[in-house]
Amino acid sequence: MRRVHLFELEDQSWLPGPIRDASTDFLRFMLEAGDAYGPIVPKLKDALMKTGGEEILDLCSGGAGPVIDIQKKLAKAGCTVRITLTDKYPNHAAFKHARKCSGGVDFIEDSVDATAVPAHLSGFRTLFNSFHHFRPEMAQRILQDAVDQRRPIGVFDFSARRLPPQAVMLLGNPLAILALTPFIRPFRWGRLFWTYIVPIAPLCLMWDGFASGFRLYSTQELQGLADGLRSDDYAWEIGRAGAFTGSITYLIGYPK
Repeated sequence: MRRVHLFELEDQSWLPGPIRDASTDFLRFMLEAGDAYGPIVPKLKDALMKTGGEEILDLCSGGAGPVIDIQKKLAKAGCTVRITLTDKYPNHAAFKHARKCSGGVDFIEDSVDATAVPAHLSGFRTLFNSFHHFRPEMAQRILQDAVDQRRPIGVFDFSARRLPPQAVMLLGNPLAILALTPFIRPFRWGRLFWTYIVPIAPLCLMWDGFASGFRLYSTQELQGLADGLRSDDYAWEIGRAGAFTGSITYLIGYPK
């Protein structure tokens, strides 16, 4: 299917914070439980070693995503890094939970725009499960900003853009959030309220999960974004990692 940039509720500035946080908390819970980003750890480790990276600046972190698990896997592979979480709409409770449950994860309290990252924020930039939120011109701006500031960057997202997975998202997300919400940490009464009393969170996840699938970038589209950059002295690696049905597309760039 061709890429279609459907709107997602999570992107809207008017969406109440507790509802957005309930959605991002659930996504983080599912990513950790399914080890979705485990297959890209060797690629990320290799890029960190090539660039001498000891710190990751995670952009669009949402509910902290898979970063705690990735940090542990990197450490087990002999690559110890500190991670700083950032987001345009920071989920402070989730960020604090990540800091508490890890060794070397911290966060920026203020809003951080991935298309114009403050120059004083250093580190290997990463985006997990978030690049599809941006239209091509904005996605290219994120990459160009990294190039202009001479920062290495890694973009990692799901690769399926087919109708069967879309149907699973549409039907499965509400049932999953209803069943799993009590097990999500940190515990919050507000999350229970927006899930069971006024069930807006499951409906948001149902639509956003469905819309996300149409917005994912293929490897060919990622290559097109990289080709359009002013980055003659950058090396770009683009590909897929993991099983076919749950594979992750990646784009990694760093100064030669």
